[in-house]
Amino acid sequence: MPIKLFAMSRIVCLAVAVLLLTVPAWGAHYLHILRVTASYKLTLSVGPVEKMYTAGEVTMKHPTSGEVMVGHAMTMEGMSMGGANRHLEVHVVARATGKVVANARPTITLTDTSAMGGMAMSDKVNAMAMQGIGEGIADLHYGDNVKLTAGHVYKVAVTVKGEKATFSFKA
Repeated sequence: MPIKLFAMSRIVCLAVAVLLLTVPAWGAHYLHILRVTASYKLTLSVGPVEKMYTAGEVTMKHPTSGEVMVGHAMTMEGMSMGGANRHLEVHVVARATGKVVANARPTITLTDTSAMGGMAMSDKVNAMAMQGIGEGIADLHYGDNVKLTAGHVYKVAVTVKGEKATFSFKA
């Protein structure tokens, strides 16, 4: 009987170890939410922190992953890298054409509705234009790395040329 119990406990431990290795951690989780306004399809994506580069850094360093800042956001000023644990981005597509909207310059605000009894202040996200390295214009999006608290509920308000969409998610 002790041998069977020992063997059974080893099987259970092995099963738990396999399960822990195959289930992604919160930090690797990707979230995608779609909202539609009169003129745009807006997709909010939240994923792991992304390394961000200027176009010059990409040319010099040849990274194979991360984000390259494009357009008006080609400086490192205002990047909220300190303490950031997630990458928040919004893709903007024209409903009429199905094409990515360049120069959309959305306003993005992030509110932790779980903090301070729901009375927390909204934070403006530095909505830099960027695209994944090697992905081109099809991946043009706006966002930044942000700090989110696991288990908290967040509201994201996105305004593009006067049209507003709201997203909610649990981190």
